Amino acid sequence: MAGFIDKFQRYCGSKTLSALIIANIAVFLASWAAVLAGNAMGETGNFTMQWLCVPASPSLFLHRIWTAATYMVTHYDFLHLLFNMLWLFWFGRMLLTTLSERHLLWLYVGGGLFGALLYILSIATWPEGSATATYLCGASASVLSIMAAAAIRTPDLRVGLFLIGEVKLKWVAIGCIILTFVGVGGGNSGGQAAHIGGVIFGASFALATKMGFDPAKKLNISNAEITRKPRNAKPRMNVSRDGNAVAKAAAGRLADSDRLDQLLDKIRMSGYPSLTASERNELNALSQRLMKDNH
Repeated sequence: MAGFIDKFQRYCGSKTLSALIIANIAVFLASWAAVLAGNAMGETGNFTMQWLCVPASPSLFLHRIWTAATYMVTHYDFLHLLFNMLWLFWFGRMLLTTLSERHLLWLYVGGGLFGALLYILSIATWPEGSATATYLCGASASVLSIMAAAAIRTPDLRVGLFLIGEVKLKWVAIGCIILTFVGVGGGNSGGQAAHIGGVIFGASFALATKMGFDPAKKLNISNAEITRKPRNAKPRMNVSRDGNAVAKAAAGRLADSDRLDQLLDKIRMSGYPSLTASERNELNALSQRLMKDNH
């Protein structure tokens, strides 16, 4: 099993993306195994939905608050799961060309939570329009969040489509969003509200990163910790003269690696054109030097 997971991670090109897909598949299989066992003992219908999905009742939701998290990895049938996972895989990989795995996770969870919030608000403020709703389930809001963010980050990225040819990512994303709202994964106004929530969160998140603000930025170490142990401080080593030479070489590679990370972060945040000519030359030199040291 571990070998399969490792291969799947390499195929996805991301531990976070592969973990999200595996989590969705695992919940689907566990849910239907429970349903089959329950049906054999006299239970009727898919009774797991009421415990894993957001109910179409604000008062009941307050007693099942955990469903705001579990619904985004729960699907009611195989086709529902298949479409969401295919879109998650495609647009997740495109997003990771400019943002990190941490951003991908933020977009998935944030889009799902904001979608659940708008779903509950739509039920509470317009119950007549959501009379057909029973519960909210599926990763659609989370996937639409990632889809919108990828389209805003790299709108002109060309994607090859079967029988169509190359199309810019922004048009592919718009087409997928329209398909979602007209029927694929839709169904009632409450569900559409959740989809809107996912698009709004993803678009807002991506626009924030393009303006230089990173909502998913890790907390910095406290000033006291920085003063006590500077980031680039060389460790004290009791080594021979030959050992000192090795330590200096290692420190130089560490400094090069840190600078390379800084330049790559700038590319993720603002794109490659944001680099100055000197920074581009520095990026090429650092890449070649580190590759040479690793061989």
